[in-house]
Amino acid sequence: MIIHDFIYEWDGKSRSGKTPITWWPGAYRVKIVKLEETTEAVEHLFPTVVFLKGVPKKEVLNTALKNYIHNFAEKISKKFDLDPHKTIWVEIGEKVRIAHLKPDGQLTDKTFFSFTWREARPSELEKFTPYMEDMSAHAESGPE
Repeated sequence: MIIHDFIYEWDGKSRSGKTPITWWPGAYRVKIVKLEETTEAVEHLFPTVVFLKGVPKKEVLNTALKNYIHNFAEKISKKFDLDPHKTIWVEIGEKVRIAHLKPDGQLTDKTFFSFTWREARPSELEKFTPYMEDMSAHAESGPE
């Protein structure tokens, strides 16, 4: 089930004293999906999938999230009450890649994550294709 579908933009500046997603502007189409349970006996280890696709904007540099997924995941997770470690982060580009975030430590209320990227497996592509088909289409602009 699709929970949210919007375009998330950032300007690369910090007005609140917190680190921005990146220090360069960018925009991504974001679709948050809750995986459906097929039976009561089945429980997904990763119940939420966040699909990401870069949105080209003339006025921004179109920064990729490859090296900044942990910052992006932190902002999206806080805003939409997601567990970044229990969420599948799927970036749609020339290839479909999946980021796995692993909590590495905590300092006060901030959790630090390491992350790895891999190509999507055929079974994942089969399950995710219905949600990815319209990712090039326009979505509503979402809050930053």
